[in-house]
Amino acid sequence: MSGLSTAYMLMLVSLTASEQSLSEDARAMGIEFKWSMRASVPSQREAARFRAVRSFRTGARADGPAESRAQCALRAGELLRAGELRIAAHRELMFGVDLEVGEWSARCALIAAELSLEEQRGADALIVLLNVSSSKEPARIAERAAVLMGDAFVVMGEASTAVMLWRRVAEDGVSTSERFSAFERWGHGLLLLGDLEGAAGVLSRCRDCLEKISLEMTTTGRALNKKLAESSLARSLHHAVIARYEESQ
Repeated sequence: MSGLSTAYMLMLVSLTASEQSLSEDARAMGIEFKWSMRASVPSQREAARFRAVRSFRTGARADGPAESRAQCALRAGELLRAGELRIAAHRELMFGVDLEVGEWSARCALIAAELSLEEQRGADALIVLLNVSSSKEPARIAERAAVLMGDAFVVMGEASTAVMLWRRVAEDGVSTSERFSAFERWGHGLLLLGDLEGAAGVLSRCRDCLEKISLEMTTTGRALNKKLAESSLARSLHHAVIARYEESQ
């Protein structure tokens, strides 16, 4: 290799390292500002939020590893959402989605979809979720996408389609958390369709399927046990049964 070629290669390596540090340094600075929000008074906390968001936005747009950039977009979106800046949050998250770099982009898509659903924009949520559900992401992410797709179908007036999606995750899913969410929504969907008996069956099946895990002395087991004890489906079913009884009198 000639001296000129060697010098050229060294220059490329140097540039690549510099580009990587731009994105990753901005991400590290954003994390530092984010941590500083914890011990701050309200005015200082919002100033720290602004600085963290600015750092993460810089990292998302800097030349560097796509994974780092998507992670920065996710963190910026989360902070903006927590600060009730929904439009700005959605824009940052969609920037991360468009990078198309696997799990980090998929996580951006999930939160972007949640924001759309909060505003009853089911079709917008469904579009961004379709890419996640069809990609090779970890089970917990793909299953979360399927659960949210069900929510989107409900917003669009397609409760029966939502029920099919939730049932699939509840019965065949891997993520304990998403299985519980799917069982809850499946039962609520049946209540929405007027099927109280079906909803009662779903509640019973949820307890049968997840009770063993809920008894484990683990973080997952304790969290699941709490969720089962506070089931919104159980409360809604209770109220629905009372309402039906009163109507029959």
